[in-house]
Parts: sequence; C-alpha cells; structure tokens
Amino acid sequence: MSQLKIAITNQKGGEGKTTTAINLACGLARRNLNTLLVDLDPQANTTGTFVNLGNNDLSLTDIFNNNAKLNKVVRITKQKNLKLLPSKITLAEFEASNTNIDAPYILRDCLTNVSGFNYIIIDCPPSLSIFTINALVAADYVIVPLQAEKFSMDGIKGLQNTISSIKKRINPNLQILGALVTQIKPKTVLTKTILPVINKFFHVFSSTITDGVVVGESNLAKSSIFDYNPNSKQAKEYESFTEEVLRELQKK
Repeated sequence: MSQLKIAITNQKGGEGKTTTAINLACGLARRNLNTLLVDLDPQANTTGTFVNLGNNDLSLTDIFNNNAKLNKVVRITKQKNLKLLPSKITLAEFEASNTNIDAPYILRDCLTNVSGFNYIIIDCPPSLSIFTINALVAADYVIVPLQAEKFSMDGIKGLQNTISSIKKRINPNLQILGALVTQIKPKTVLTKTILPVINKFFHVFSSTITDGVVVGESNLAKSSIFDYNPNSKQAKEYESFTEEVLRELQKK
C-alpha cells in the first residue's frame, strides 16, 4: 500500500497545529483511509485526545531511545481506521541529552518499513526542535496552520527557510502542500489585509477555519470536532479542508 506522510508544522504556538492534525487525521479515517497520527510534541496534547498513557506504557520516547519498535508502540484509537503513535513529556528529555549524529533521521527510519496506512499525519511541536526536523526529514508534504495576524506572519520566513534547507540538504522530495488559515475572523480588516501576504509565501487553502468556542470545547472534551459537534460550522470547515487536501494531493 502506497502512503503519504504529511507534517503539520508551525514554529509559532497557538496557530491551530494540533487541532488541525487531529481533525485532518480523523477526517481521512472517516473516509475509510487507514491513517496513522504521530504525536511528535512532548506536550502530548494529541495523545491525550485519544489515550491515557500510564507510566509504563510505551511511547515515542522508547522509539527515539531505540528501546522499542514502532509496532509495539502504536495504539488503536476510538476512531475507526485511525491509529496513534503516542508521545509523553519524557520525549523532551531526549532532545536535552541527545548527542546521536543520526538523531534527525530516527522518525524517517522508523516509518520506512511501516505498512497498512494510506496516510501518516505528523503533529510537530511549536518550535524548531529535533522533533520538527525529524518530521520534515520524514515527510512528503508540509501543511502550515496559521492565523491571519501580524505575529503569525513574523515566523513565516523562518519556517520557509527551514523547509528549504531540509529540502536542499536531506529531503529533496519535501513539498509545501499549503497554509491553512485558522481562527479566522472573516470581516476584519486585518484578515483581508494579511491573507494576500500569506499567499506570497505559500499556497493558501481555500478552506479556512472560523474562530469559535466549539474548537476549544472539542479539545477540552478530548474529541475530534466531528464527534463533538458534527453540525458545527467548524466541523463542516474541517470536512471541506480534508476534501481539499485530498484534491491537492491528486494533482501532485
């Protein structure tokens, strides 16, 4: 089975990265596409949406420390067709103590022989860490969630440079699939002003995610937006976004 790996990344926090990773993965799984969701963020918010890990449960920490193979770490989730490669806060210790020259390639090597998935969605931490680099080395495509705000724009050039460097030096097949504008307030002057600027850096998905409490509520409820409130505007927007991602991939 051929599979595509998509990294969901932004070096700035609060841009809707984890929410997008969760709902894109669930959106794909709801279409009977076997999907693996990889939680590369030591904060483990994606993991907490689906499973409660005990102290003795295996996680990505064990993979990065070469103490376990992927098939021993992957967890089944409540969403049909969706499995999870979970994280723990202990993953942060790896970056602090690691001196392994092969560190940027750990995730790529881990996923090389994995089978049975149509898509692998990788949720990255909100920083340019060894884990973000691992995601970009392993991925085929990048999706960048961001807000239509001035501070969100400040980090775009740095992110673009990072992706270009990884593409040039390590992963020549890496492509930016597009930017997803989240928490959007459609009628504001700021939104109308910044959207064209974003388009100068990345292809911008026509789907956008409207600002609203239902997204935060779904995260608090440890649920995808589709399970929490399938009739909400944001659920329909993430549905549209999932469809748009699939259409964009078909063009490649």
